[in-house]
Amino acid sequence: MRHWINWTAPVLLTGSLLLIGCRPKAPEQATASEQVPLSGVDEIKPPRPAPDFEAPGLDGAPFRLSAHRGSVILLNFWATWCLPCRTEIPDLIALQRELGDRGLLVVGVSTDEEGAEVVAPFVKNFKINYPVVLDDGSVSEAYGGVWALPTTVVIDRAGRIRYEIIGIFPTKEMRPRLEALLDESAS
Repeated sequence: MRHWINWTAPVLLTGSLLLIGCRPKAPEQATASEQVPLSGVDEIKPPRPAPDFEAPGLDGAPFRLSAHRGSVILLNFWATWCLPCRTEIPDLIALQRELGDRGLLVVGVSTDEEGAEVVAPFVKNFKINYPVVLDDGSVSEAYGGVWALPTTVVIDRAGRIRYEIIGIFPTKEMRPRLEALLDESAS
């Protein structure tokens, strides 16, 4: 009996700690070291259709994903309190500036619960040059639930998901892939 207890107690404790550690923290509880992203690029084969959505932009006007079919879209889920998100923003701004004329559209999907009150000043301060929409949870849900920030979904001109990236967007690795997608037709 004692052997059984000695064996199960550590297993239960480890399992409990893993479950607690996987829960999202409130912004004020998360430290920089806890926000270090898992990094990974997942190529989606075969590509699958990107769920359409409508969400309010910072100006209150609705943003509908399907209205931008024909563009290569970088759908970036982020939050103002997320340090890795802040780290990748300058690269996303540069990608939009450098590849926007070729058909790239970066779309920031803010998961901040406080909404425009917090997001608008942040966007202005960081001089974000791409559209930012406010997610009430429905956009994240449509994409299977976003469990880590930042998360980026790359959608081709035909509206299909080609890549999913968890963690800081790896610009150096992904830029050639984005350029290849920009060279593809929408069919």
